[in-house]
Amino acid sequence: MRNKSVDILENSNPRIRIFYMLFALAFLILAIVLGYRQIYLYDYYVEKGERQSMRRVIEPGARGDIFDRYGRLLVTNEPRFSAVVYFNEIRKELREEYFRLKKKYLAAKDSGAEMPSVAQITKQARANVLNGYVDRINMILGSDYKLADDDYDRHFRQKALLPFPLVKNLSAREHAILAERIPIDSPIQIYTDTSRYYPYGARAAHVLGYVGSNVDEIDASNIVGSDLRTYSFTGKIGKTGVERAFESVLSGDIGAKIWVVDLAGYQYDNVVNVKPKKGGNVVTSLDIDLQAVIEDSFGDRKGAAVVLDVKTGEVLSMVSKPDYDPNSLSPYISYKVNDEITARDAWLNRATQGRYPPGSPYKIITAMAGLMTGVIDENSVKTCNGGYKVGSRIFPCNKRYGHGEVDLSAAIAQSCNVYFYMTGIDADIKSIAATAKDFGMDQPTGIEIGERRGVIATPEYKREIGYGKWLGGDTANASIGQGFVLETPLEMAAFAASLARKQTRTKVSIIHDPSRKADMEYHNAVPIPLSDVHYKAILQGMIDAVEKGTCRRSKVEGLASAAKSGTAQVPINGKPSTLAWMIAFAPVENPQIAICVMVEGDETGDVAGGSTAGPIVRAAFEAYFDKGAQ
Repeated sequence: MRNKSVDILENSNPRIRIFYMLFALAFLILAIVLGYRQIYLYDYYVEKGERQSMRRVIEPGARGDIFDRYGRLLVTNEPRFSAVVYFNEIRKELREEYFRLKKKYLAAKDSGAEMPSVAQITKQARANVLNGYVDRINMILGSDYKLADDDYDRHFRQKALLPFPLVKNLSAREHAILAERIPIDSPIQIYTDTSRYYPYGARAAHVLGYVGSNVDEIDASNIVGSDLRTYSFTGKIGKTGVERAFESVLSGDIGAKIWVVDLAGYQYDNVVNVKPKKGGNVVTSLDIDLQAVIEDSFGDRKGAAVVLDVKTGEVLSMVSKPDYDPNSLSPYISYKVNDEITARDAWLNRATQGRYPPGSPYKIITAMAGLMTGVIDENSVKTCNGGYKVGSRIFPCNKRYGHGEVDLSAAIAQSCNVYFYMTGIDADIKSIAATAKDFGMDQPTGIEIGERRGVIATPEYKREIGYGKWLGGDTANASIGQGFVLETPLEMAAFAASLARKQTRTKVSIIHDPSRKADMEYHNAVPIPLSDVHYKAILQGMIDAVEKGTCRRSKVEGLASAAKSGTAQVPINGKPSTLAWMIAFAPVENPQIAICVMVEGDETGDVAGGSTAGPIVRAAFEAYFDKGAQ
C-alpha cells in the first residue's frame, strides 16, 4: 500500500517545478540586468553621478585694450567693486533663520494666524539674513544702501554658485574702508569685476564704440565640463565701432571652475580651475591729438569730419557731432542716459552712416566727366549771368548777378553753378554717373566699422524710388551735387584722397599697419583717366579756391593746399536749411592728408561751405603739420 503523502508530493511536482523554473528565470533576468547596469553601464552611471554632483562656473576673460597710432591708450578696463556674499558661506545662518521663523509662525498658528508656506518662509529667511549684512555695511560706511538685487530666489535657482551682490559699484573710498574694517572671517567679500573705461571721454566715441552685456549664453562648448550644469558671469560684447568690428580680437578667453556640490546645491570642493585670459589689443590709425582739435573746432554744431592718410587710406581722425561719453554707457546703459543721447540725436555716426547731398565738391566729378567726354577742355570758357534755364525753370548760380566769363579753373575756384550746369547737361547724366562710379562713390570704402554706401544719381535710381522719369533739371541738380546724389562724409574724404593721389579709389582702414603696402592694387585703383593738363586745370582751380576763392578761410600760411567748398540745400524738420561742405588735401606738391568736413545747419540759421567748414579744415591742417608730419 502506497503512502498517501508520497502520492500528494508526486501529484504536485509538475507545478512546483514550473514555479521553480519561473523563479529561477526571474532571478537570472534580475542578475543579468544588475550585471548589465553594474558592469556595462558603469561608466554611464559614473558620468551621470558626476553631472548631478558637479557644477561648472564660466568666467569671461577681460577685454583687450585699444590704442591710437602712437600707442596712447584709448580704451581699457577699470576695476569695479561690489560687496557680495556667497550662499555657500551663509547656509548655516539661512537654515537657522528659517527654523527661527518657522517656530515663530507655528506659535502664532496656535493663536489662529495663517501659516506661511515653506517657500514664503525660505524667502523671508534669505531676506532677513541678506539685509542684516547690508545693515553691517551701512554701519561701517555710514551709508544708506539697499539690497542691490532683491530677487534672492532667482539668484539661488540660477546662479547659486555665483556671488550675490549686496552693494554694487562701491567707490574707491568705500572699497578701501570695507577692505580694512570687514573681519577676515566675515561672509562679506569684496568682488572685483571690470568695466570698460575710455580715458578721453567722448573723444572718438563713434569710432571706438561701446560694449554691452552679452545677453546670449557664452559659448563654452570647448571648455572642460561642457556636459555639466553651468553658471556664467555676464560677459561683455562690442555693440558699435571698433569694439564691435574687432570683437574676435578684443574678447578674452573664457575660464572655468568645476565645483563638487552637495544635494542642496552648495559647493564644497573645487576640482578644476581654468583661468580666463585677457583679449588681444587693437592699434587704431587714429591720432587722438588731431581728433581733439577737430572735435573742439566744431563747437556745438552738428556734422562730421574725416581725415585720411592719402597714401594708405588710414583714418587719422573721424568726428561725428553731437557725440556722447561712452563711460556713461558702462557697465550698462540707463534709461535716462539713453533718452538723453536719443534726444540730442547723438547715436548716429554721421561720418559713416549719414548720407547727404554733397553739393559743390561734386562739381569735380562733373568737371572730369566733361573733360573725359570732350565737351570741355582746360581752356573752355562759359558765361555766367546768375542763372541757367533748363526747360521752363531757371537754375540759379551761387552768385546772384553771375561770374561773367569763367574758365574751368576759375569756375572751380569761384564755385560757379552755371558753368557746371552747362557742362553736366552737355556731358549727360550717364557720363557723370559713370565717372562717380569709377571713383567707387556707390561702393563701400572698406572701413572695418561699417558704413552706408553712397548713391549715384541715375534715371534708374529715380524710377526705383518712385519719382518717375528723368528730366533735364535732374541732370542740372546732379551736376552740382544736389538732387538724387547722396554721399557720406567718409566717401567724400576717400574721393579727396584718391584725387590727391591721381587714382580712382581709396581703401579706407581704421587700423594702423606700418607694413601696409598701399599701392594701386591695394586700393583697387587705376590712374585717373585724365591728361596731365586736364588734371592740372582741376588742381589749379582747387588751389585758387584756397588762395583767392571760396576756400580762403581754410588757408594755412606757408602750406600749399587744394580745396573745394560747397553749400547744399536740404530740408531739416520740414524747413529749408543748408549743409556746409569742404574737401581738401595738402601739401599740394606731395599730398599727405585729405579731409572732408560737413556741418549741418539747423532751424536757428544756415551754414556755408567756405565760412563754416573752412576754419575746421584749417584747424586740422595746423594741428597735423605743426606736429612736424612729413
